[in-house]
Amino acid sequence: MTTVLYFYWHVQRKWFHLIPAISIFRSRVRWDEANIVEIESTKPVRQKITEPKTPYHPMIDDEGMERTLGSFEECVDGEHCETNAVSAFDDAASGSRKGTKESDGWTSSEDEAEAMEQDDDDKNLSFKEQRKAHYDEFLKVKELRQKASLVEDESDEDNNAELTKGKGSSDKSADRNREQKLSVLGAIGPRRRISMKSAQSRSDEAGSMAAEICSQIASIFSKPTHPYPPPLDVLVNELTAVASRKARVFLYGVGREGLMLKALCMRLAHLGLQAHLVFDMTTPPIATGDLLVASAGPGGFSTVEAICSVARSNGGRVLLLTAQPERGSCVRHANAVAYVAAQTMADDEEGEGNELLPMGSLYEGALFVVFEMVVYKLREALDQTPEAVRSRHTNLE
Repeated sequence: MTTVLYFYWHVQRKWFHLIPAISIFRSRVRWDEANIVEIESTKPVRQKITEPKTPYHPMIDDEGMERTLGSFEECVDGEHCETNAVSAFDDAASGSRKGTKESDGWTSSEDEAEAMEQDDDDKNLSFKEQRKAHYDEFLKVKELRQKASLVEDESDEDNNAELTKGKGSSDKSADRNREQKLSVLGAIGPRRRISMKSAQSRSDEAGSMAAEICSQIASIFSKPTHPYPPPLDVLVNELTAVASRKARVFLYGVGREGLMLKALCMRLAHLGLQAHLVFDMTTPPIATGDLLVASAGPGGFSTVEAICSVARSNGGRVLLLTAQPERGSCVRHANAVAYVAAQTMADDEEGEGNELLPMGSLYEGALFVVFEMVVYKLREALDQTPEAVRSRHTNLE
């Protein structure tokens, strides 16, 4: 009981000085009228929002009447559709309109609104006219394209009917249909034709570049590799031998060459071989009878040379892929050399160079292609069906 009384006395003494403040909060709130008046008299002028309304209003002609294109059925049934469409496009492009509308912006007072409208009316009117003309033109193009497809269907029916009347009448019908299509396309305007031409030219350019890249990579495999055997034969023979003795395959490369070897490692696993990438967390130790496939396009990398040396010292075989077998430092550790006669960073500055496939891109692209050929040959040599290869693909993705 004494403890409770002491606690009550202590709390009352500690919070007693807050009682006046609590009574203030309970009193009525009063506004500082003088301060409010001062803020209203010194506040800055509000700026007018000049963003045009969306969606826009229909086009207005010179007489102030609303103008629309009409429905697709009206366009097809009318006799002067083409003339009306061309004139509509001319009106949309010119953007001429005499009628004006008041601004929809808000201001803090009537005087401010009148002053700002004097400066911005011309600019806003021009912008709105151009915006309306743009959207009206889209609708006209859409309906004219529908009309073009209808004209094409009718021309096919006319041609089938005219075939029974002789070749002369068929030629006249074809000329008439061609003129109708040209007139419709002419109404669409030059802008769409230019866009279609530019898109076609970009597609042609992409196709030309792809063909040139493939041609350059294909030329690598027609170059002589003497005194070394073709790289495809070297890879297929070494990997088939590993599979026959149930040994393991290790792969290593740096940079983009390493990415190509990673792709090969995945396919070797799909074919049923024990394939591992060097430096993976689960890579086992190399032993006698195992094979290391390494790539050093320019001839030598310090890391590739070190890995090849360790593999040889532990009884493994080393197959080296390179474009510089004569002057590379890694060749001395190799049991077999696959010579890929492509440009690398060791010789990309000699002569004119290759602008389309710079630096080592040609060598790396050649690696990808030769690895795909190796997979195809191995599948036949190991008697692997497509179903068996696919069954080994991971399902953790």
